[in-house]
Amino acid sequence: MAEAPFPVEYAVLGFLAQGSRHGYELKKEIEAKFRPIWHIATSRLYLALARLENQGLIHGKPQSTGGRARRVYRLTEAGWDRLWEWLRRPVPTLRDLRVEFLAKLYFLQELAPAEIPGLIANEMRSLEELKARFLDEDFLLADFTIAECVREFRLGQIEAALAWLERLKERFSQEVKG
Repeated sequence: MAEAPFPVEYAVLGFLAQGSRHGYELKKEIEAKFRPIWHIATSRLYLALARLENQGLIHGKPQSTGGRARRVYRLTEAGWDRLWEWLRRPVPTLRDLRVEFLAKLYFLQELAPAEIPGLIANEMRSLEELKARFLDEDFLLADFTIAECVREFRLGQIEAALAWLERLKERFSQEVKG
């Protein structure tokens, strides 16, 4: 599976983990739940369904509903494994917090809310490592002023993300306890 920013495949796996659906149902649910953070073209959704079925991560079965033949998909055991591996893994880049991380929060809240604090802790560790690497990098550019501006900007982004994750950690830790 390609590791593009929040691949369509993970949305499909996440929604199928909540129950079997046909493509049109998936499209409507993705639009309803992810509209504020992400959009998917219908063609990309059906391409993802075919790719996931070819990989053995989902299984489709033709069904007639109201006189209309549709292919209803369900997650396979391999699909469950792939989904859980993705859900527990920190996002690849800082910018992926906006879409991919929020999608992970959504799916964990639906499937296993007790896992959310662990995801947040993993994400915070990943960002702390990024911050440490960034502080260690040598920005020897021709224009030192621009290099410092870049460094300050990136560190500001990391600090803001860490502060946001800290607030989420508190919120979801209380929800898991309560």
